[in-house]
Parts: sequence; structure tokens; C-alpha cells
Amino acid sequence: MRELVVRSISGLLYVTLIVFSAYWSNLALLIVIFVFSGLALLEFQKLIRYKSPISFLVFGLLAYQFQRNQVPESLHHVLLSLTLLTSLYLTYCLIAKKKFPSAPFQKSGLSFFYLVGSAYFILATTKLTGLENNSTTLVMYLLIWTNNSFAYVFGKRWGKTLLFPSISPKKTWEGFWGGGLSCILLSLVLMNLDTELANWIFPVLAIVIVVTATLGDLIQSKFKREAKVKDSGSLIPGHGGFFDRMDSVLYAAPFVYLIFKITEYVS
Repeated sequence: MRELVVRSISGLLYVTLIVFSAYWSNLALLIVIFVFSGLALLEFQKLIRYKSPISFLVFGLLAYQFQRNQVPESLHHVLLSLTLLTSLYLTYCLIAKKKFPSAPFQKSGLSFFYLVGSAYFILATTKLTGLENNSTTLVMYLLIWTNNSFAYVFGKRWGKTLLFPSISPKKTWEGFWGGGLSCILLSLVLMNLDTELANWIFPVLAIVIVVTATLGDLIQSKFKREAKVKDSGSLIPGHGGFFDRMDSVLYAAPFVYLIFKITEYVS
């Protein structure tokens, strides 16, 4: 019970900061996401035993140029492609039960295209069209939080069949389906929003998030297992570190961004 209370309070503070900054201003949200992502990057580099300030400098430059609308479109597309390919390769390693890349140049690539690239596309969701006042980013977060929270609740209460026993001893299929159903039901409610988006985008988005949020969590668990640590950090009581808290959104954001861009193109 104490673990649940601590987890709930720290999680609520994390959520409050993101929601409050989103309603305050676009710049405030960008700053909050940038700081949280920077801390996650720091924890990730510590986890894979890789020390380099270059990825932080690149992320800072990308975030600054993005805020000023000066990221070249060609660079934007290349970064999206490399980030998605990196995420898919990590998924392959997870499913095939292969160790993640560990050579110095490979660790550098993971820092750039798994963390920096993914974090950049969390920022990029703030300027997607269709919803106003950072609402697209908030919808993404809301669906992820719903999926993860109900997966935890269902798994804690009814979980019996392990989802990926070699990586996560706590994740269950019952939790996965419970979180997924809750996320999809919420997406049906979101269809009532007054928006320029087609109604079908919300359930599609929910399905994509159910899969990608779960994969992001499992991939992060594999990184921790290979590093032989329980948590990536200790800055968020009950959750571990910021990489622990952001694993789902980091993996999901580039795919969410891609879905919205495909929708714009089709429209």
C-alpha cells in the first residue's frame, strides 16, 4: 500500500508539471520536456556506461532550433527515419533475445537516435496541427498514462500470465489487455472533441500507443537487466528515474508523430 501511495503522489506531481506547463505556454511545455528528457538521457548514458557531452549539446541545439522553427525539413525527415529504424532494431533485439549493441560507436548511435531523436519528437508533437494549445501532446501523454496506469492496476489485481518473463517479472498479459482496453475506451471518448482531425485517428492512435508504450517499457527493462540494476535512477520516488518514467513516451512519440503526418498527407 505504501509503495502505491508513494508511486501515485510522485506520478501525480510529474503529470501536474506537464499539464500545467502545457496550459501555461508552448515555451513552458518545451522547457519541461527538454529538462525531463535531458535527465533521462543522463540516466541512459550512465546505464549503458557511456559518457559524452556531445549528445546533450546536439539535443540542446535541436531543441533551440525547433523552438525558433529553424530545423531544416530534410534534417527533420532524416532524424525521424533514423529514430524509427533504431527503435525497430531495439525491438528486434528484444524479441530475438539478442543483447543490445555495446560497442562505443553503437552506444553513441543509441544516445543520438534512441534518446535524443525520440525526445526531439516529443517536442515536435507540440506543433502538430489538428488540436490547439499543446492538446496533441497532452492527448498522447493522456493515452500513454491511461494505458500504463490501468496495465499496472489490472496486472496487480488479476495478472497471472507473464508477458515477457525473461525481461520483466511483473508485466502480464492481463495487465496488457486491461491497459489496452482502457486506452481504446478513452480514445472513443476523445472522438467527441471539437477538432479538425478525423474521428478514426483517436482509436488508431490508441492502438499504436498500446503497442509502442509497452515495447518502450520492455526495451527499457532489457537495458536495466543487461546493466544489472533495478532502476535507471532515483529522482522520482516509486518510479525510479526519469528514464524509468519516460520509457513509454520516448518510444511512442516518433510513431505518434508519424501517424499524424500520414493523416495530414492523406487528408
